[in-house]
Amino acid sequence: MPKQPVAIGLLACEHAVIEEKTRNVTPVNCFWQRTVTKFPSEPFPFVVYAVLTDGFGEVELEISIQRLDKFEDIYQRRLMCKFADPLHEIRCLFRIRDCTFPVAGYYQIQLLSQNELIAQKKIRIIQKETSK
Repeated sequence: MPKQPVAIGLLACEHAVIEEKTRNVTPVNCFWQRTVTKFPSEPFPFVVYAVLTDGFGEVELEISIQRLDKFEDIYQRRLMCKFADPLHEIRCLFRIRDCTFPVAGYYQIQLLSQNELIAQKKIRIIQKETSK
């Protein structure tokens, strides 16, 4: 029977570097706010990095990005993750490449396991001021 994992942390970063020999992960340029030139925004790539533990078996994980003004999903992605030992930490990287933000404001990145929220992070998307 699968056991839902517990999230130790969740970050939004511009990049993540995985060291080839050790498989250690280095999050690069973690952010809580991003600036775009117009709305709806062009897709900009970023990484959602989560550290999970206490899971067992095959568990469905879902990343969801939600507008906080309307509680409306603007992005969703699901994947299966296999946990062999509940005592091990699993590092999950979700490379987001095709998410566009419709308006300026606050958004919430959610990580769900078997449809239950296990981690969340709030980010803010703002428009770059233009000089006239």
